[in-house]
Amino acid sequence: MARTRTPLFYYHWDFVPASILPRFDFRAEYAVAGDTGSRRQHYEDASLVAPEVAVFAVADGMGGHQAGEVAAKLAVETARRVLSGRDAQRAMENYVTHADLESRRAVYGCLRAAFMEANRVVREDAERVPEHQHMGTTLDLVWLARGNAFVAHAGDGRVYLARARAMLLLTHDHTSESSTLGSSSGKSRGAGITNAIGLSENLIVDTLFVDLTRGDRLMLCTDGVHGQVTDEAELGELLRTGNPEQGANAVVARAGRHGRDNATAVVIDIGERFVKRVDRDRGLVAADLERARQSPLLIDLPQSFALSTLAAAVEVEVPAGEAIPRLVTNDLVTYIILDGVVRYPGSARNVGAGALVFPESLVGIAAQEDLPVAEQTTRLLRLRADDFSEICEDPRLAAELYRRLAAHLARTMLRARLST
Repeated sequence: MARTRTPLFYYHWDFVPASILPRFDFRAEYAVAGDTGSRRQHYEDASLVAPEVAVFAVADGMGGHQAGEVAAKLAVETARRVLSGRDAQRAMENYVTHADLESRRAVYGCLRAAFMEANRVVREDAERVPEHQHMGTTLDLVWLARGNAFVAHAGDGRVYLARARAMLLLTHDHTSESSTLGSSSGKSRGAGITNAIGLSENLIVDTLFVDLTRGDRLMLCTDGVHGQVTDEAELGELLRTGNPEQGANAVVARAGRHGRDNATAVVIDIGERFVKRVDRDRGLVAADLERARQSPLLIDLPQSFALSTLAAAVEVEVPAGEAIPRLVTNDLVTYIILDGVVRYPGSARNVGAGALVFPESLVGIAAQEDLPVAEQTTRLLRLRADDFSEICEDPRLAAELYRRLAAHLARTMLRARLST
């Protein structure tokens, strides 16, 4: 571990083979590293490495009198307990046996239940112990199954996915800066964090789903890491250093060089696939892929190019009535609607499957109109402008994508002029 002055809080059962996780189709190696930081007396982060249930998490506690440390530990302990329980294990087993949208949503429900229970436990402890009043914690969690990662998030920790050609940020910071730019969040408190475990009864839990492949590397980290290593290209290079232990150490050592805050990173390396499935759940079923390829960005694009583009996209689900955020962690994003309906406020304009939302984001333009709203639970593919730029380093792919994007933007502007 990298310069950890206070022991990290994590679980590891030696009898579980280090490279075999239950219900997961790939061999996986993992490591955790942490640093107290130059300005902190106490280590208030916590990490969870629970290979016996294929669950990994990080938490960053907040609160005086070391209450942040208590909140972080309670959160990861509670999440592990809930996800190890009978209901959660049954839901995951059902997903592994019959992978479809319904069973996937049941897993999301278990993740939300784990976060809600952690929220209840932390709030009750804060009410019971005077020194723990107003404590809270961020929580980021990854649950691996089949060839996929289920991700749950609350706060300003982050989950990244490093691939050969892209460094994907999977989560969206719940901070006051982000909320003013169109995110959905709870009540504000503390250093800009608007939504976290323990802050409010109305906890928001972001969930998403990622199809993994050999060579992928996941990292869960606290803001002591990404707040110090702000360049994603540099962060990606550090994360890909050597084996997972070396990658985690490299990231945390770089963050701790001038870091004032606790820094923690959990790194998971996706190795060889040893379970071959006929019914691989790539998240995108055949109908989803067809809808995505009918979008103006991908229409008539060769399948290899379309799949390369979609590899940089993340599937997200937005509940009915919630706004679709235009920025994710200060980066403009575009969406392809997979299913559901999105309504633009102040107009009769509704769009459905295959439509592009915020296409101008991919050329660095932030539209000034009000945010569109999901009319019903809506699944979308989210593509960040930074990730789009990375995949466009392939000149052939870039030429095809920018040509389609330019044509779509021109048609959109023409329609807008004709309607005024």
